[in-house]
Amino acid sequence: MLGFVASFTLSSTLKSLGKPRHCPPAKSQFARPHLSASTRREDATAVQKHLWATRDLFSTDVHGIVRCGPQLAPPRFRLAYIPCRNRGEILRLILEESGAEYELEVVGFKNWETGVKATTPHGKLPVLRDYDGRGADLGQEGAITRFLARKLGLAGRTPEEEAAVDALYCFWFATLRNNGVSHDGEHFSCAALKAVEDVGALARPPYGAVFRQNTLSKAERSLMALDFFEKTLADAGTGFLVADAPTVVDLGLFYILYELGEDDICPDWADKFGLPLLRAFADRVAARPQIAAFLASPARMPRYAREPSGASLYTYLAGRDSPDLSL
Repeated sequence: MLGFVASFTLSSTLKSLGKPRHCPPAKSQFARPHLSASTRREDATAVQKHLWATRDLFSTDVHGIVRCGPQLAPPRFRLAYIPCRNRGEILRLILEESGAEYELEVVGFKNWETGVKATTPHGKLPVLRDYDGRGADLGQEGAITRFLARKLGLAGRTPEEEAAVDALYCFWFATLRNNGVSHDGEHFSCAALKAVEDVGALARPPYGAVFRQNTLSKAERSLMALDFFEKTLADAGTGFLVADAPTVVDLGLFYILYELGEDDICPDWADKFGLPLLRAFADRVAARPQIAAFLASPARMPRYAREPSGASLYTYLAGRDSPDLSL
């Protein structure tokens, strides 16, 4: 499990869970005016308990810094995001897989709407704080993803390999990430795949044969995208999408498959839809030491529930290696 220390200003909800120990505030190279100078150190389990006691993302009242990574050197990065996975998950997987020293600035929604929003470049999260070492913050998920991938050696080893990775990243973003709008939408939907009863009745054309305007169902579009990645793995022959080791697009694909495989969604997805290479790929990435440690760490944010349609409910939901700490 990852080592970490956190510095927090928590609501009375967390205080009711037990009086925390008082420690001097952690020194950081990322001094920010919107962070209290009198914040406390708490471990990530305490933060998780606050989230589970709150239950609802929109009611979270926490703003603090979680120290992540090996903790053998000062942090190189600070990533700010709300307490969920979503747009922050690929960024954290890049940082974790590379073994980077970093800090996670956890921004509860109440704190977001009452002050932190105004500190961001576009009024949105995620944000990479002081990304240039001169005080500037970097916004937009795609820009942060590419920046970190290049900085940490996960974008490709040559210009040609980087171009191939970026092309697949663009495809991943348009399909499995629904053009950044949602993790469950018109182009890819875990909910739609869960609801499939007769796989043989689905149309399953190759992605390149389908026009943008089509009559395919959500489940059929979802399978079309997964089939594309299955074929890409077969063509690569290395166990990964482009190179003989993970790149940023491998990490993006992995966390989508990991969520699809949750017990309450579609744990038998590989057998159900005939995707053996993707199954082996997901297992291979999950077994990588840094990734396995992250998945089991309380520093990883919890998932949240969705309606049967796939619409987000924003109430925290237990999952693999992510127990409900309010029980």
